[in-house]
Amino acid sequence: MIPYKNILIPIDSLQQAQVAAEKALELSDPGETCIHLVSVIRFQSFLQRIFFTKIFLKKQGYFTKRNIVAERKIEAIKIKIATNSPDTIVKTKIIVETALSDQLIKYTIQHDIDLVINTNKTSRSGFNWFKKDWSEELARKASVAVLTVTKGCLNHPIKSILLPVKSFVPERKIQVALAYAKKFNAHIHLVTLLDNNDSTAKIRVDAFYLTYKILSEYGHPPQYKILQGSDSDVTLLRYADQIKADMILVNPNKKQRIPGMMRQKITDMLNPISALHILTLKPYLKRTI
Repeated sequence: MIPYKNILIPIDSLQQAQVAAEKALELSDPGETCIHLVSVIRFQSFLQRIFFTKIFLKKQGYFTKRNIVAERKIEAIKIKIATNSPDTIVKTKIIVETALSDQLIKYTIQHDIDLVINTNKTSRSGFNWFKKDWSEELARKASVAVLTVTKGCLNHPIKSILLPVKSFVPERKIQVALAYAKKFNAHIHLVTLLDNNDSTAKIRVDAFYLTYKILSEYGHPPQYKILQGSDSDVTLLRYADQIKADMILVNPNKKQRIPGMMRQKITDMLNPISALHILTLKPYLKRTI
C-alpha cells in the first residue's frame, strides 16, 4: 500500500501544487510510483456551468488562455519533480470539466489512482457554495484515499496516527493505519465519542473494542480513549492536538442535496501551517460512477 503506485495531484494553485508534489515524493518510490499531474479547466461563471457544453467552451478565448496557464503550471511541477527525483515517472493531463461531467473522477478510476494529494483550502461564499468539493467527490465516488496537507506537513514524520471509531469496525482505516504505522514506526491512537443520549452508544463501544482487538492481533496495540460528548470534528481536532497526532483518518461527509447546507469540513478547519495530515477515505472500495 505504501509506497503508492499512482498518486494524483490536481493542479489549481501553483504554490499548493508544489507542496503536494513534495509530499508525493515523500510517499513514493522513484522506481515504482507514477505521479499524475492533472489540471482541470472549468467554466468561469455559474451560468456557463449550467447552460454551456465542453464544445462551446473550447471555442472561447477564455479556454485558450486557461489552457496555456495550465500547461505552464504542469511544466513547472514536472521540472520540480525531475530535479528532486529524476527517476520518478510523471504523467500529465488537462481536463475540461463541465457541470454535467465528472472527468477528474473518471481519470482517477481509469488510471488506478490510489492516493490524491490535496492542498486546496477554499473559503466558500456566494456561488462558491455550489462548487463541487473535489476531495470529497473523489473519496466518495472513486473510493480513493485523499490526503490533505499544508506546507507544515513537509518533511514532518508521521509518528502518531489518530483513528476515530464510530458505529462500525473501520476495516479500511485499520488497513491504512497499519500500513503507515509499519512504514513510519508510528503509534496508533483509537478514539470514540459517546453521547449519553445516543442510542448507538453500545454499538460504538463494541466497534471500538473489536477495532482495538484487530490492531493488537496485528502487533500494533493502540493507545485508546473514550471521550464523552457529541461527535464533532472540532472535538476530534482538539483531541488530535492534545495527543500531538500527525495524521487523522476520516471518512468523507455524506453527500448533501443542497451544497450550501453542508457543514464545514474538518479539512477547512486546518491551520494553514499545521503539520497535521488528514487522510479521507471511504469505508469500502465500491466506486459509484
